[in-house]
Amino acid sequence: MFRFLISILFVQASLISFGQQTESQPDSATIAKPALKDSIQKAPSKFKPTGLRVGLDLVSFGQGVQKNGIRAFTQGDVRQWKFSADIDIYRYFLNFEYGKFERYWIAPASDYYNEGSFIKVGPDINFFHKDPKQNALFIGLRYGQSKYQDYIIYDYQNQVYGDNTKRVSNGELKSNWFEITTGLKVRLTRYVWSGYTARFKFRVNDNYENNALAPHWIPGYGAATRESAWGLEYWLIFRVPFKKEVIEEKK
Repeated sequence: MFRFLISILFVQASLISFGQQTESQPDSATIAKPALKDSIQKAPSKFKPTGLRVGLDLVSFGQGVQKNGIRAFTQGDVRQWKFSADIDIYRYFLNFEYGKFERYWIAPASDYYNEGSFIKVGPDINFFHKDPKQNALFIGLRYGQSKYQDYIIYDYQNQVYGDNTKRVSNGELKSNWFEITTGLKVRLTRYVWSGYTARFKFRVNDNYENNALAPHWIPGYGAATRESAWGLEYWLIFRVPFKKEVIEEKK
């Protein structure tokens, strides 16, 4: 897991270094003209948001479709959907993510069900913020919170009453964690991007120590028994600009 994350960070560090070297090259027009007072006065405008991006995770979408085909939309043992939204402020992104999770685990002598939702919020730093096509190479942080419920139905044997079935359930559970994120967003068309986000999740805080049933899964995080976990999403992203933009094409 750590080798996977370190490999991604190493590759992106190389790209970041290249991007910074490219951006640091002075423009001839800038050398020829001294800095004007008006340009200094207009500098704060770069912190105005330029657009809203919304995305759908194709990995979670495809998991249910691959396992259950078209039935994934209405039934089956796993359904998961992840959505994202972000607003750019200069070289920063403010992110909000929301997801729904529902799954059955079926074993020979027991059935386990888990259902809930989760949110994630946090900033990203974009190292390609001067790219005219608004591609993004980023590193960021997230705070995640999940609310969910689960139950297990299992068979057991009693010497007096014979075979029996018992159900143990939890009401509303809540878990919290943090994430380190990194990824890439690439422009496909005027309003469409695609890209991935890799995550390292850690420091889970939960409230089920005294429950009769310890949950097996935390929606948005992963296996409840793990102190850390990693995740990967591949996004299809649509962008709504706040004003008309002119895209410079390379000749």
